[in-house]
Amino acid sequence: MVAGLVTLFAMLAFVAIVIWVFVIKDRKDFEEQANLPLDEEDRDRKEDSK
Repeated sequence: MVAGLVTLFAMLAFVAIVIWVFVIKDRKDFEEQANLPLDEEDRDRKEDSK
């Protein structure tokens, strides 16, 4: 019985995360986060050239 409840909770948590990532979260947020390492490299290059 307990194992079934744990499995159900895990499945619900998984579905909730999938919905949050693919439906609720804005694509713009993902693009900004994906570009963070690139922005940091550009910033480092500008500082090195000074």
